[in-house]
Amino acid sequence: MPRDEELVGTYISRPESPEVEMLFQEAIGCALVDLFSNKGLYQNVDLDLSSVAEHTAQTGSSSTEELKAEFSRRPWVPISLGLTHENLMRAELFCVVGDSPLDAPSSELKLSFPMPGFKGCCGKCRDDHSFTSVGVLWADGFLDYFPKMSEKTEQLFNFHYNCSICKDNIVGFLVKRTGLRLSLCGRSERPRVETPKIIPKKLRPIISDAIGAVSENDVFAGFYHLRTFCEHYMKSCLGFSVGERITGEELCEKYNGSLDRRMTAGLPSMAVIYDTSSKFMHSRTGDRSEFRALLNQVEGHLKAKELFEQYG
Repeated sequence: MPRDEELVGTYISRPESPEVEMLFQEAIGCALVDLFSNKGLYQNVDLDLSSVAEHTAQTGSSSTEELKAEFSRRPWVPISLGLTHENLMRAELFCVVGDSPLDAPSSELKLSFPMPGFKGCCGKCRDDHSFTSVGVLWADGFLDYFPKMSEKTEQLFNFHYNCSICKDNIVGFLVKRTGLRLSLCGRSERPRVETPKIIPKKLRPIISDAIGAVSENDVFAGFYHLRTFCEHYMKSCLGFSVGERITGEELCEKYNGSLDRRMTAGLPSMAVIYDTSSKFMHSRTGDRSEFRALLNQVEGHLKAKELFEQYG
């Protein structure tokens, strides 16, 4: 992760500084990469401060908890290192980039940090490439309600990135900062969802919707899509049309009757997956781990069925 001592600017005279500021720069960068690369909407990432704990253990001056409290309050200033001089001047004017005022209390010193790159799917290249930061907009400086200074200071950032290969695909991320937590509130492109290859091609969009819903914190919608997949899959195997009216119980009974007898010997059951997904959906219970477990059972069922059909 990028770190830059020149961006630290004014810092407190203490054994931990300026190293601790740069460790926080790295921690923020790691959290942003995780958010951009792996998280869906309305998911959070807390800063991993294990390196800060190691550093304070060596210096023995400030405690890790004291530093967490300090940096949870201090305003953060993201810097795109690739900005032209003209755009950097514009950022300094509108977004108050730059060092802290001389009379600023230690708890309100700005922490500037370099924006990290990340790897993602370019919608124009249709492939995974590196993205580089090309600009940041945020409300500090011209809106009086940000930064909202407190024990957990709040800020709202709009990060802009461009594909490093085609250089023609600007993507944006809206990120809310609350103390030492970053939340993904918006993104201009939905991330590509990888579906298991064992899933029949025509039904992959349903599984993609299920995984996508869960990644965006709508786990109950994920169970709905998973149940829909089970229904469509069982109907296709039985030669039924998607619109054919049949109860779930009847559908599962007919499907189980069509399977190789060995498929009932402790292997994942499509009927059980359908029933469990339905219960979670209607009762609005179940979490990500239970969704993932059911999806793994779908894969297990399809692989077992393929194997028995191959060596039947």
